[in-house]
Amino acid sequence: MSGMSHHERERLATAYAATRYIIRPHSSTGGVEQILRAGALHPALDATLAARGHREWAFLTAWNPGSQWRSGEENRRAQERMVAQLVAGGWGAAPALGEADDGSWCEQSLFVPGLPREEAGRFGRAYGKVAVLVGRTGGQAELLFCEEARASPAP
Repeated sequence: MSGMSHHERERLATAYAATRYIIRPHSSTGGVEQILRAGALHPALDATLAARGHREWAFLTAWNPGSQWRSGEENRRAQERMVAQLVAGGWGAAPALGEADDGSWCEQSLFVPGLPREEAGRFGRAYGKVAVLVGRTGGQAELLFCEEARASPAP
């Protein structure tokens, strides 16, 4: 991930933009499927989250670190670790799916209501992700590139 070329980052950003971020029906999101897009507003989801006291969210996966293919077993184990860490941190997660518009790839994912972007960036870095999708109620969903999301050092 470190030292990613500008060309590689642009290629991946284009791929991530051509992705449907699908939240499966879950009580935390109003019991209906929600489809997110980078750069788009999602007012129905915002209203549901705001009614539950959430102002931000993250869409995460442990699958295919560095956007490099891994076996199903490796991906499942990594995802189980991520779920365990989220639960241990007191975060609830809805099952989700990241899927290329052209159907060329699909990753099991998690939608985490309330997770701050800084924490999403930490999870992304810990699991070798190039980027994670984050949002705030009333704002656009955005790609957070994990190598740029390093928290500033403590004073």
